[in-house]
Amino acid sequence: MNKVKAILEVAKKDFEIHDDFKIRMKKMKIKAASISFKTRVIRINKELECNPEFINYLIYHELAHYKLRTKLHNQEFYELLNSKLGEKKR
Repeated sequence: MNKVKAILEVAKKDFEIHDDFKIRMKKMKIKAASISFKTRVIRINKELECNPEFINYLIYHELAHYKLRTKLHNQEFYELLNSKLGEKKR
């Protein structure tokens, strides 16, 4: 869990987000991750915890949703996500 929190702190700086977040590792049937704008909780499927690169992507993905305040996967979302991750990290 400390690795996940460290990834979150780096991603928050990258997005220039100063809000605090909680990370919850939870068994999820369908989703890999989700975020609550209201409670600022990022939920990550606990079955994926073993892959740090994928966890990194999920945290960046959820913070892109938070930064834009949208659940949509539109062009603006992907442009922001790609600008933070770049093609090499995706």
